[in-house]
Amino acid sequence: MKKREPAKCVFSGDIEDLSHVLKILCDMNRLRIMCLLFEGEKCVCDIEQQLLLSQPLVSHHLGVLREAGFVSVRRKGTWSYYSLVRERIDELNHLFDRILGRERFPENYPSREECLEVEGGTIGT
Repeated sequence: MKKREPAKCVFSGDIEDLSHVLKILCDMNRLRIMCLLFEGEKCVCDIEQQLLLSQPLVSHHLGVLREAGFVSVRRKGTWSYYSLVRERIDELNHLFDRILGRERFPENYPSREECLEVEGGTIGT
């Protein structure tokens, strides 16, 4: 029996990107930190107090968010101030639009059948 190729789709790169982002954002504390940062720049101590989290936990999650490009840091003396990177949030919105917003511009996207096509047939046949 011939081994089937995985489904090829224009969205595969976008889906991989979204999957990576969702793994980062699936943590409740990271989401809470991001929601707090939507209000504006905060230092770690502000985040600790408002979310009732320990300093090491806040620092860990800020590091993950910073590495993923969602948060930037500004240093002033011994203080570090964190803020959201709005461009990264916009990129995430556009990524969702590209993947989930197909009905807006259907002529630019392959049909479901085209996405499920594999060399030599379709999935499930």
